[in-house]
Amino acid sequence: MDSLLSPPYVHYASAYDGSGQIRFAILCHIYLRDLLAHHPVSGRRLLDMACGTGTLALLMAGDGWDVTALDRSAAMLAQAAAKLSPDQSVRLIEADMRQLPPELPAASFDLVTCTYDSLNYMLNTEELAACFRAAAAALAPGGLYVADMNTRHFLEFDWGECAVREQEGYIQIERSHFIAETESSFMLLTGFVGDDEQGYLRFDEGHVERAYPAELVEGLLRSAGLQVEATYDSFTLQSPGPETQRIFWVARRGGEV
Repeated sequence: MDSLLSPPYVHYASAYDGSGQIRFAILCHIYLRDLLAHHPVSGRRLLDMACGTGTLALLMAGDGWDVTALDRSAAMLAQAAAKLSPDQSVRLIEADMRQLPPELPAASFDLVTCTYDSLNYMLNTEELAACFRAAAAALAPGGLYVADMNTRHFLEFDWGECAVREQEGYIQIERSHFIAETESSFMLLTGFVGDDEQGYLRFDEGHVERAYPAELVEGLLRSAGLQVEATYDSFTLQSPGPETQRIFWVARRGGEV
């Protein structure tokens, strides 16, 4: 089966928003307003790393932010580009978030975001540390980094073994299992795009997410030059607990705000 799997998001990109994933970006947009009220920044320059189909980037641009968004998936960026209206100037860049791309000058953003467990796709500490270093390099002194990560508790106990989503023109089946030895969860995503008259095109993608202890994440952020200001239980202003599913990390690059 592995040899038949498509890379993540190649085929799923066109169905991503319609499958309901867009809701998370909308929630992040609302939540960022609360976070920034408690952790202010001095400017309005945003870099959205692992931007996906660009929903959060476009919403932030609508709030008056000067937005640059990057993702390594050309298919996801194509969806983002298709949503851009003529009066929107969001800059889209195909790049890996583990290294600041050369076309982006260092220390040029007031806010860097990385949401929807994109960091869990980093399967070893070296990759995760590289993401934090790239974010720190992008931030101006006093700039803020906001990112979320799924917890081990979520991957092991709360991420169901099977889920089915069905809507007009698209059916999605998710089958997951947790691998304790690597603290990771593998999800086989099977999608069917089409209709009953013309038939359906099937695709299969493998998605692997790894969980990291909070102490390790904080240490890697600190090593990258980012000081953790707060950790929050997902979409709240409460501290994470033992059964927290997702942690939002808020960290700042040293320097004046």
